[in-house]
Amino acid sequence: MLEGTKTQPLLKDKGRLVTTDPEDVPALMDWYDSQFRQLINSHNPDKLSYRLTLDPKKDQLFCSEFPLGILNLIAHQKSLPISNYTSRSFTPSRLGLPKNADIYAHCDSVFGEHPPYWDKNQKNSLLVAWFEL
Repeated sequence: MLEGTKTQPLLKDKGRLVTTDPEDVPALMDWYDSQFRQLINSHNPDKLSYRLTLDPKKDQLFCSEFPLGILNLIAHQKSLPISNYTSRSFTPSRLGLPKNADIYAHCDSVFGEHPPYWDKNQKNSLLVAWFEL
């Protein structure tokens, strides 16, 4: 969760959720639905964004692509604008940086490091929120 502006972003909250058993797809989709609704209701964002994986592997569908359909449905139901970004969208120019800048290093320089989960996936989540400020 970010607030502020593109030049002065503020990290309000971050986290990582451990999903339930992907073998039970209906239960997993219900879990995503309830988690997304809980997060949206508790933070009351004015817009949503996410990273879309192009050409996912079969085992990624249930834990990556299907939940994004649920997220889009919830955004529609709540009249929230929602944007998606692919890895090709992750360009320094989106943050007003020179073409050869390392956006992941820039994340660390602006936000610091936030263990225990501060890997590329967390930074990708932060970046898609930052692009929307």
